[in-house]
Amino acid sequence: MISKKVLKLITLISIIFYSNTSFSSESTYFVDMNFIMNNSLAGKSIKNQLNEKNKINNNNFKKTEEILKNEEAKLVSQKNLLNEVEYKKKIKLFQKKVSDYQDKRSNTFNATSKMKEDAQVSMVNTLTSILSEYAEKNSISYIIPKKSIIIGKTELDLTNIILNILDTKVKDIKLK
Repeated sequence: MISKKVLKLITLISIIFYSNTSFSSESTYFVDMNFIMNNSLAGKSIKNQLNEKNKINNNNFKKTEEILKNEEAKLVSQKNLLNEVEYKKKIKLFQKKVSDYQDKRSNTFNATSKMKEDAQVSMVNTLTSILSEYAEKNSISYIIPKKSIIIGKTELDLTNIILNILDTKVKDIKLK
């Protein structure tokens, strides 16, 4: 036979687990951060600015590559006309130009990546403050990312609500 103390303990544990489960499910919501980052006005402005910057950079790099290819073809055609010392000198200069071009391209790529990262951090900071404010106003205990959810009721998804709030507060984020 179960003693009264054990029965009380089991009842108490059951009440605690049941109340926590029902309480947390009422105040736990989720947001699809990737959807917001890609479909908000601010996210689209970041994407458009990056696309424009990449298009300009790619055009500039193509022009430089074309110039380098022409210069290389000219050097190859001069191989038999120049003496060996002069030819090696020109080859070294050409190799330096190619190396400088590769460095410039790499630096440009890194700078663009840094701009993207900074803009996304700015957007996440803004989004975090919006989520915090929304959670406080609506007595929400937890807002978790949708990618962490296996199954969830659609009425617990705040993505569209937060997207609308973000779009009214932030129209675009400028790349720096």
